[in-house]
Amino acid sequence: MTIKGIMTSCAALAMLAAATTAAADKPSFTASGKFAVCTDASFPPMEYFKVSGDKEPVGFDVDLMRELAKSWDAALEILSMDFSGLLPSLEAKRCDAVVSGMFVTNERKQKFDAVSYLDTVTILVAKAGTAHAAAIEEFSGKTVAVQTGTSFVQMFEKINADLKAKGIAPVNVQLYPKASDGIQQVLIERAFATTTQDTELAYRELQNPGALVSIFEFADTQSFGVFVRKSENDAAMLHATLTSLKDKGTLADIAGRWQLKAQNLSVRQ
Repeated sequence: MTIKGIMTSCAALAMLAAATTAAADKPSFTASGKFAVCTDASFPPMEYFKVSGDKEPVGFDVDLMRELAKSWDAALEILSMDFSGLLPSLEAKRCDAVVSGMFVTNERKQKFDAVSYLDTVTILVAKAGTAHAAAIEEFSGKTVAVQTGTSFVQMFEKINADLKAKGIAPVNVQLYPKASDGIQQVLIERAFATTTQDTELAYRELQNPGALVSIFEFADTQSFGVFVRKSENDAAMLHATLTSLKDKGTLADIAGRWQLKAQNLSVRQ
């Protein structure tokens, strides 16, 4: 082989190695150059439509999606749907990830990989002026609005089982498709309280100061996570990218943009 041929071969090998390295720096689901995300845009400030009829949602999670897509040099596609359809759509490969203020739970991790990015506390919210409850038993017989498809449903199933075991009337749980529906039911007094997160109450206070109040805080801290289909390499790349965004201060910038606490940012697999 001539020197020119050797140089050409070396250049080709270098280009192949570079391409292979670049591909290794991205999850496999971005191979097409697209990053499709399923979300339920009804949970401000995580994801919501600023004005009814808008085509693109806004929020913390939406900004996070954009940063992930940018890191992977992929075009972002956002697919909006009801919360209960998010994981089934991910499983059916209608999207590459779910980013939608969704809790990382052991049950969900049996079928999907997840990387957490923000810690949060579950609360019960009522109209301003409602007295704070010292125990969950105080909600016996009262109507609480709960979003369908969330872990709140199972949470109240357990609460009601415990109440019945004590001979106490259960909580009257009313199911609604969107988180915003629960807030609305409280405001029009069709529900005594609704389940939500400290993140949403902070947003509601900015939008309508003094209208709502937290009347009960659950002890367990939950974590919002990005969900992907089972793949050790893809999960590792997702974790590495989120860690990089946190270390660079990008996640803190997004949190500040949406009035969320940077100290609650926590990336872990």
